[in-house]
Amino acid sequence: MRIITRILFGLIVLFGLFMIVMHFRAKSQHEDEEAYLTTLRKSITVSSGSFPPNGDMPVNCSCRGSGVSPALAWESNQADAEAYVVLVTDYDVPTPTFPIFNLSHWVLYNLPASVRSLPEALTTEQLQLLGGKIGKSSTGNLKFIAPCPPAGRHAYVFRVYALDEALSFTDVPNKQQVIDAMKGHILGYGELTGYFE
Repeated sequence: MRIITRILFGLIVLFGLFMIVMHFRAKSQHEDEEAYLTTLRKSITVSSGSFPPNGDMPVNCSCRGSGVSPALAWESNQADAEAYVVLVTDYDVPTPTFPIFNLSHWVLYNLPASVRSLPEALTTEQLQLLGGKIGKSSTGNLKFIAPCPPAGRHAYVFRVYALDEALSFTDVPNKQQVIDAMKGHILGYGELTGYFE
């Protein structure tokens, strides 16, 4: 019985250490992203017809509703932009007080310079007609992951980047691969935050 207790205690300690490591890893990744953003021009204004800036996202755009993507629009003065990238991230997983994972909800890239908005409930077919491509979310899916926070009020950050050239990949990229490929080609960016609990 004493051995079983020791084993259980050891497993609890290991799990606790794992969670702490994950927390600091997620925090470091988030801080690295924020630090990189300070080197870029914030020249794009991002808005949504589905929710106000820093406001609550509608139930329809969550796992408690239809789970559709929100409408998105952006204004950019980048006349030399060749393509746009849209990245959506929740840095509060599983809870804002102790995040251990940065969840990538949406990865869109190579949106043509003529595209400045996306309708609510964007389908794969609509994206293809617009000329854009979709990358892998954190779950590996090629679609928008609807907000479904397990605890607390999570912030969902929608970032739009203007690029001086379209991106090229040999395989479907994830968020980090898109970020790495964008470096040196970003003309400006903008962001919009929505919340859901």
